[in-house]
Amino acid sequence: MAFGDVIDAAIAPFAPQWAARRLVARAGLHAAREFDAAARGRKTKGWRRPSTSADAEDARGQIVLRNGGRDLVRNNKYAAAGVRQMVANMVGDGISAQLSHPDKTIMARAQADWDTFAEGKVDGEGDFYEHQKLTARSIIVDGDCLTMWQPDDNGPNGRMIGLEADYLDLSKLGMMSDGGRVVSGVQYGKSGDRTAYWLFPSHPGDLLMQAGISEPVDAAIIDHVRERLRFGETRGASWLSSVAMTLRDIGDIEDAVRMQQKLQSCLGLILSPAEGQSGSPLTSQQGTDRGAAIETLRPGMIFRTQPGETVNTLNPTQSGGAVEFIRQQLAAVSANMVPYHIMTGDVSQANYSSLRAAMLGHWSLLDDWQQHVMIPHHSAPAVKRRMARMALTTGDKRFLQVKATWATPVRRFVDPVKDLMGELIEIRSGLKLLAKSLAERGINAEDHMRAIKAMNDQIDALGLALDSDPRRLTDAGVLQLATGFLAPKGDQAGKSAD
Repeated sequence: MAFGDVIDAAIAPFAPQWAARRLVARAGLHAAREFDAAARGRKTKGWRRPSTSADAEDARGQIVLRNGGRDLVRNNKYAAAGVRQMVANMVGDGISAQLSHPDKTIMARAQADWDTFAEGKVDGEGDFYEHQKLTARSIIVDGDCLTMWQPDDNGPNGRMIGLEADYLDLSKLGMMSDGGRVVSGVQYGKSGDRTAYWLFPSHPGDLLMQAGISEPVDAAIIDHVRERLRFGETRGASWLSSVAMTLRDIGDIEDAVRMQQKLQSCLGLILSPAEGQSGSPLTSQQGTDRGAAIETLRPGMIFRTQPGETVNTLNPTQSGGAVEFIRQQLAAVSANMVPYHIMTGDVSQANYSSLRAAMLGHWSLLDDWQQHVMIPHHSAPAVKRRMARMALTTGDKRFLQVKATWATPVRRFVDPVKDLMGELIEIRSGLKLLAKSLAERGINAEDHMRAIKAMNDQIDALGLALDSDPRRLTDAGVLQLATGFLAPKGDQAGKSAD
């Protein structure tokens, strides 16, 4: 019994009215402290709120969500466009690695080895950046995927094998004799580290239908790519899970509207002849099957009935609001994928401000997807494996100290002039380094500066004066006299003669 209840029980025999007022006040205080969403009643009836772990939730619906996502991408134009745009924006022409090391020789050798590997056929068919694309697509539609590393003729970690989520045996679940456990096909050791993945030898849905029995594969050669949304989550769920039902409903609504439009164009004339008249004196009914019941409509149809039959005219009416409702639902879907105008191609109600606001929000999502999913789970492990291979094959452990920075795809501006001017102001004011701006475009700053120096030397040697040369002219076309720039000797001689 609470302390307040004890006080009320002691007061009630001597001052019942006071005790009653205390009860009313305490009841009101309790009601004020209660969360509406936590209440159990009519409003929350049917709201399932289980206290399950992330693994329990994923295991119950992972396969169905994965298969449903693939079906949407195959048959729903909005899902197909949204996923393709997400992949294009997340990976684009590739998230490239720029390697660094205090020793320039080590850095150059490491970069050359990585570039050779990344631009080659890493899985026997495509390069590393195509592998990035397929990985990004798999985690969006399926929820997760695997990369298995195999040796080639020159050493370990020479070949990447991409595996869809189907390869991981979801039925493997239980405790191990050594104190470890297996969750959804992922085996953990006693310390909590991943030790193995239970994989089928072939895809369970392959044409040959010979998946076989899953066997454990050492976790040291597997990179598991997925987005973690909760602590302790072993696998991931399809990113389309929150919008799948809406996308299906939109498709059904479009089919209904499309059928309605067809029916509205199918209204014809239904003529009933007078009693005793077998047909119209102006037309002939020859060739008509009078015994067949017409159950479909076609545009411009004229149907004559038998004498005495009663016919009600079908006149479908317009239903307004369907287009606006579909647009509103697609806007809600696009908030979880890519901006509305990118997914639908509809810019009829957009302007510069709205497009820029949409892209700024989308860029925040891209940062999350690139920096917290693709780079740490897919690209960074690949670089570490290749540097470990370099250290092994050369015997130089300095390759293990190579660091990587990542150049993400160039983000297209809504208005390049305004956006580049804003970036220029950041660089001039010291808020942003020129090297960082170049790195964001996948350009190595040091190589780029050398190329600029070589180009400027060639321009000066030829005595050229270009309007695009910032050493000579400002962006307004005014001479840069304050810089002390010396023109080529030919120009100086001409000025002296003048």
